[in-house]
Parts: sequence; structure tokens; C-alpha cells
Amino acid sequence: MDDVDFTLPHTRTRRLPRPHSGGGPQHLLITLLGDYWFARDELLPSAALVDLLAEFGANENASRQAMRRLTQRGLLAQGKQGRATYYGIPGEIVANQRLRLARAVTFGADFTDWDGQWTLVSFSIPEADRDVRRLLRNGLKNMAFGDLQDGVWISPHDRRADAVALLDELRVGAGHVMRATWGLREGDRVAIADAFELDALAGEYGAFVAEYAPRLAWAAGDTDPREALLLRTKLTNDWLAFRLSDPELPAELLPEGWPRSRARALFLELYDRLGPKAAAHVRHLIARYDESLSRIVTHHAVPTVDARMSEEMARMLQEGRGGASE
Repeated sequence: MDDVDFTLPHTRTRRLPRPHSGGGPQHLLITLLGDYWFARDELLPSAALVDLLAEFGANENASRQAMRRLTQRGLLAQGKQGRATYYGIPGEIVANQRLRLARAVTFGADFTDWDGQWTLVSFSIPEADRDVRRLLRNGLKNMAFGDLQDGVWISPHDRRADAVALLDELRVGAGHVMRATWGLREGDRVAIADAFELDALAGEYGAFVAEYAPRLAWAAGDTDPREALLLRTKLTNDWLAFRLSDPELPAELLPEGWPRSRARALFLELYDRLGPKAAAHVRHLIARYDESLSRIVTHHAVPTVDARMSEEMARMLQEGRGGASE
């Protein structure tokens, strides 16, 4: 597990690409607290959080800097007990925690209620402004648009607002955004598959299954708690990475035998199997500093996630299908 890269948050956004300076430990800490310290008012000793992040290769300075920056951003609450500093999740962002978790476990479900409408972005940018063209193409790709042909990008999701904002941000005058239906002709399904690079994506899903399927039997046995924590975090990290590359096409547009459903079922089963042991290791780390706090560490299981999803959360997920997240 030493070669795992936990440095990049898996988000899709209309914002232009920029370095994720300091984003690794920050993203990792929010992810871990969201899974094992969900909706708790109690604050945890900073030393325990340093130990937790150290399991993933973060040094003490980077971990403490990440805590300070998250506090400045309003994503962590801070308190003092004597000379010791404590951190926790502010109550006002619990809804965001719930939404992040719901996105993780609902991503990959078949998109069967498509209205048949496409978002289409067309543009013409002269060669002299090729840097702007590159930024626009990268921005559209980050929003999971497909490159249908030169200057024409498509998405089956309603991303008009984000696309218009991107064109405005880059000051593209000859750019247009619309919703339209498509009268499919022979060969158009192949063009759609090419626009979204589905062959390569299918290979990535296949590699995910090949890596994690053998772990199911291992997870059902006498699993080392530390290894369970590392693997469960890597599993979630790898699964959420597909949100950056999978355009979540409607089921009717996917090739026969599309492998995402098998990969999703594998993720959910392994995520659940690893949960108790992973939580046990988090408890062990916190118990070094506070036994009473260690006893309230918990972990998510897929059925309880579904039960916690309110009507509002379901609506937000539907509106943001494949869209921006943090």
C-alpha cells in the first residue's frame, strides 16, 4: 500500500485547472472524518489526527498545516483543552458530508430516466488564441463533455449554466450553448463512443475489477485493521476517480456488456466488508489519546447510507449528476 497516491481530491468543476497545493492531506482528512467521524459534535486531539494521516504517508508538519488551512476555510472546528488543540467537523457542513458520501455510493447507478436532450457547445477560436482554445477544451473535458468534432462538444446532462460560465470566463465571443435532440443516424453511436472515449474507459473499469475482485476473499478473512483502512481508502479514492472520466451516459447509449455495473457492485461489497476492521484501526489510533472518544468511532455501510439520504439529498444528487462536487 506504500505506493498509493491520496493527493488529489476527486472533483469535477467548471473552474480552470490549477495546482492542488496542499490539497492532499486536507482532502484526505476530510474524507476520513466523513467516513469514521460522521456528524459528531466532539472534537478530536490533533495528535490523533496526525497519527491517522501518518498512516497514509503524511508528515506531521504537513498534517498540522492541513488542519490549520481547513480551519481557515471553515471546514474544521477548532478547540483547546489546556495546551492541546482539538479539531472536528462543524455542524453547518454535515449536510455536505452526507452529500459527499451519497455521491460515492450512488455513483455508477444506471442512468435510465434521460429526457433525450443533449447540451451542445460549439465554438470557433482562431489559432492566435490557441491557449484559450486549450483551456476551453480542458474545461469542457473536466465537465465530462465529449469531443464530437472540431469545435463541437456534447453532454447528455443539462450543463448549460456551467458551459456558459466557462465561455464567459475565457471571454470566448464565438461560442454557443444549447439544448437539443439528436436524430441518430447509422454510425452515430460509434461517434458517441469515440467522443467519450468509451473503449478506454471500459478498460479502466476492467482494471479496477481485476485489482479489487481478488481482495473480496481477503477482506472476508482475518484482515489486518491497518491494511483494511489503507485499502478501503484507496478503494474509495480509485472509485471516485471514475467521476472525473465517466460521462455517465444514459443506459440506452452504452455498449452492450458495459462493465461499470460490475465494478460498482464490487466497490460496494468490498467497501462494506472492510468497514469494521478499518474503523477498528481508527479507534486504536484515537485511543492512544482518548479512550472515550475512540469508542464512538463508526463507519458507513451502504444500507445505512441509503437510509440517511433525505428527499433533499436525493434531489441534490439528481440535479448534480456527474456535476461539480467537493
